[in-house]
Amino acid sequence: MSIKMVVVDMDGTFLNQDNTYNQRRFARIFEQFQARQIHFVVASGSQYQRLQNQFAPQKQIIDFISQNGAIVHQGDDLISVDALSEADLAEVLRIMQAFGTTAIVQKTISGVKKTYVPAEIAAKTLANIQRYYHAIELVPDFATISQARVNDRITKIGLTFGPTVDYQQAVTQLKTALPASLASQNSGFQTELIGNAGIDKVTGIQQLQTRYQIETNEIMTFGDNENDLGMLQMTPWGFAMPNASPEIQQATRNVALADHNHDGVLATIEAQLGLD
Repeated sequence: MSIKMVVVDMDGTFLNQDNTYNQRRFARIFEQFQARQIHFVVASGSQYQRLQNQFAPQKQIIDFISQNGAIVHQGDDLISVDALSEADLAEVLRIMQAFGTTAIVQKTISGVKKTYVPAEIAAKTLANIQRYYHAIELVPDFATISQARVNDRITKIGLTFGPTVDYQQAVTQLKTALPASLASQNSGFQTELIGNAGIDKVTGIQQLQTRYQIETNEIMTFGDNENDLGMLQMTPWGFAMPNASPEIQQATRNVALADHNHDGVLATIEAQLGLD
């Protein structure tokens, strides 16, 4: 096996239930990655600023694919942004309003600079959002937000359906209503992330492949959810987490040695690459 790039999802994959990871074990592995010239890539549906904070000691030399592939960074350097059109942003906001005031319990609009949430948000909901987004701005008149108004390039809209909502029915309704230029993917916890169609973690990885001249069979990937499936299936070395749904595991060639609460990604990397 000749692996030149390792790509990890975060929530439910690399991070444990306490939103952290074994930093000492990772630092030891990362040092060996540097010696072997293996690129470590974080690929997440959440925000770049949050990902950087979680890898503060290595953030200058890690690649970050954030917001499900819409934004790609090499360390601090912004490589690409795939922003929504103003018309599509307005249409998604209209669709969200059509669901009513109780079906959607959490709303986010994410750009390059910040993630925007309704100013009237409940403290408990805001605390949950802060788990996944670190650069946040509360905005009034959320339903009419525009890129021009916040002076940002909007790339992703997140909505979480409440526990009493028939999730599958709601997702079907959402995807039917979306313009053909947009697509929605599940990222866990009854949350859908909406962005431009054809943009996902795989497209972000492909940009880095071109940059570093890495073949697809030289990539190892780890994930647990629908928005990870493309990158899990793109390479022979895609590993679903044991805590992923049976459907995700069955659609992937390999399963990691342990779940996200037991250093599953790190243990599998060590075993597969013969690391100390």
